[in-house]
Amino acid sequence: MKVCDCVKDAVWYDPRVRKQIDEYLSRGIQVEAVGVMDPRYDEAEVAKIPYEVQLCEIDKKYYQKPNVLQKIWREIKTNVDLYRLIVSTQADVIHANDLNALIPAYYASKKMKCRLIYDTHEIFLENPWMNRNKISKFIWGCFEKHIINRVDLVVSVSHAAADYLKKKYNIQKILVVTNCVSEKSIIRNANMKYPLQVLNHGQFYEGRGYDILADVAPLIKDLSDVQIALRGFGKLEQSIRKKVEENHIDNLVFEPPVKVYELIPKAAEAWVGVAITEAISLNFELSVSNKLFEYAAAGLPVIMSDIPEHRYLNEKYRFGVILKSNSPQDVANAIRSLHDDKNLYNSCKINARLLAEQVNWETEFGRLVDYEKKICN
Repeated sequence: MKVCDCVKDAVWYDPRVRKQIDEYLSRGIQVEAVGVMDPRYDEAEVAKIPYEVQLCEIDKKYYQKPNVLQKIWREIKTNVDLYRLIVSTQADVIHANDLNALIPAYYASKKMKCRLIYDTHEIFLENPWMNRNKISKFIWGCFEKHIINRVDLVVSVSHAAADYLKKKYNIQKILVVTNCVSEKSIIRNANMKYPLQVLNHGQFYEGRGYDILADVAPLIKDLSDVQIALRGFGKLEQSIRKKVEENHIDNLVFEPPVKVYELIPKAAEAWVGVAITEAISLNFELSVSNKLFEYAAAGLPVIMSDIPEHRYLNEKYRFGVILKSNSPQDVANAIRSLHDDKNLYNSCKINARLLAEQVNWETEFGRLVDYEKKICN
């Protein structure tokens, strides 16, 4: 069996795609990646990828404040180029990641008469930027409606998102492949830092709770052995730093960003992980925080927002505390509960490890690989 793993992005920047390809290769399956040489193209990074990658190249001027006609041309040319690259792989299965890659992949599968998997990483049509452009949303929606019941299998990252798609498109079966971490990533022997760190790591963007934690820190100043730790980067970083400085908040620290492969070992130095997701869109509400699995692999109890998939996982594994709301006071209360109740903390810590061991990438993605093998026989 040969798989064409297609993404309308730079292959090396999508962790889920990289994990997919690594798992295919580890199982002895021939795979070829197809993507886009966007403005972030880095020849040195591409050279490190241990498998064949084909990239279509789009002139950078079409990414630099393009007008409407340039955006349309870029979309058409990218789809045509991706279609040609996919067809050239002569694969048995096309694995299309997200709706934007599904469109060229669908027409390529018709040409090649091969199997097609639609791996939707999110509710694409409910992205905040999509909701700002109703015409684009309508066009993308027409494509998804036309194609989604014509693929061999739809894959979703959460049970909540899968239920939503089932109802919207009357799909009988969706395979949930949680975007968890590899079993090899689980940390068995952690060296916890002192003071005890309440960690939120990732990219500092809206809706992920980084700004909320700056308001939490003053509420737990009496916990002298606890500090808030933010690790990452992003557009909110400067405003958060300014708030911390102006309000003389001394129990919040900014940890330096690390490479992806260092993320879990560094998280293992913390005491508790925080996964706040604000429901600023339906896509956010039906998602599941990737960092939740990273914290679990690091052996950390997790303080998490009350969204469907977090609630589903915590009811099953009891590895953390579900927030009553995302308010600073409720986050502070959750920190206090884990700090003051040692039995609760230790129980959540044991269960976090259990979650990481039972919900790992090898098991989750392995179910999809087994299905692909079955339909190719």
